[in-house]
Amino acid sequence: MESLNIKCRNCRIKSTSVSLLDQHELDLLEKGCLQVSFSKGELLFKENGPAKYITYIRDGFVKLSKKGAGNKEYILGVYKKGAYVGLHNLNLSYNSNYFSAYAITQSEVCFIEIKPFKKLLENNGMFATEIISYIFDDEMNYFERLIHNVQQQLPGRLANALLYFRQKVYNQNPFSLNLTMTEFASLIGTTRESATRAMKEFQDSGIIKTSKNSIEIIDAAKLEEIKRKG
Repeated sequence: MESLNIKCRNCRIKSTSVSLLDQHELDLLEKGCLQVSFSKGELLFKENGPAKYITYIRDGFVKLSKKGAGNKEYILGVYKKGAYVGLHNLNLSYNSNYFSAYAITQSEVCFIEIKPFKKLLENNGMFATEIISYIFDDEMNYFERLIHNVQQQLPGRLANALLYFRQKVYNQNPFSLNLTMTEFASLIGTTRESATRAMKEFQDSGIIKTSKNSIEIIDAAKLEEIKRKG
C-alpha cells in the first residue's frame, strides 16, 4: 500500500460525476480525498470495519466479498476503473462496512470522506443525478446476476458469468479472470470442482479457450444461447 499525491483538479482519471464539479467543489472533494496504491491481494477495507469512506477505483480491478454461514467467503462482484464501491456508507445509520474489498491486480483508489461527498450531493443536482444513475445501473447488474444464480442450472450460470466478465468487467476478449477457480465458483454459486468441470465442457465444445488464467470466448452466440435457456 502506497499513498499518492494527485490533485483532484489535475486528475485525468475523473469519474463522469466528478467531471461535473466546478473548481470550488473539486477543492472540497480534494480536502477529503486520500489516494492510495495497492498491490495485488492487498485489503482495501474489511467487512464490519468502520465505514468512513466512499471508495473510487482510479485504476485496476477490485473484488468485493462477504462472509456467509460457516465463515465461508462469497464473491459479490469484480469492479474496475471508474467504479464507486461502498456508496451504502452514505446512510449514516450503518457505521460499518457491509463487505470487504481486495485488489486483484495492481490498483489505485481514492478514499473519499463521507461528509464532503454528501455535501456535494446536496449542493450539486447534476452530480447527485449521476451518482444515483450509477447506483441504479450497479444494482440492476447485481440483481440480474443474482436472479441467474438462483434460477439457472450451472451451464447457464457459467455462461452468464463469462459474458459478465467479457462485457461488463474487462470489455475485451480474451481476458484474464484475476480470480482463483475457488473464487470464481463462489461467484456462480457452486464448488471449485463443478466449476472446473463445466469450464472444461465449454472448452471441449469449442465455446471458449482457456490458457492459464486467460479466457477467450470463441462462440459468443452459443454462450448467449446457453445463458438464455438457463
